[in-house]
Amino acid sequence: MVALAILGVAVVAVFQLLSISLRSTKKAEDYTKALFYARTLLDEAYSLPDLSDDPGKSDVEFKDGFKGTSRIVLKSSSDDDHLKLYEITVTVTWPPKGSLAISGLRTVYETQ
Repeated sequence: MVALAILGVAVVAVFQLLSISLRSTKKAEDYTKALFYARTLLDEAYSLPDLSDDPGKSDVEFKDGFKGTSRIVLKSSSDDDHLKLYEITVTVTWPPKGSLAISGLRTVYETQ
């Protein structure tokens, strides 16, 4: 009887460890997907030829419930408006309450 009780406690402990491991794996997978989606949005913003055409905010939906928002803000410009510095912030959210935000800067030199 004592051996059966010890075996029962051991089995419960193993199942709890397995449960924690599965949750950690899912969380790591979600963060990896979010980072991939965020980097994709940031690279897309970096590849735009002229950020002044469409500064502001844009939203996109990915599969598996992931949603991305990119925001482009003019941080500063030179006196003659040839050199501009933009801040690009990308936020990716996923259910139930996951969120990841990354930011980057881009300098644009416009010849006029």
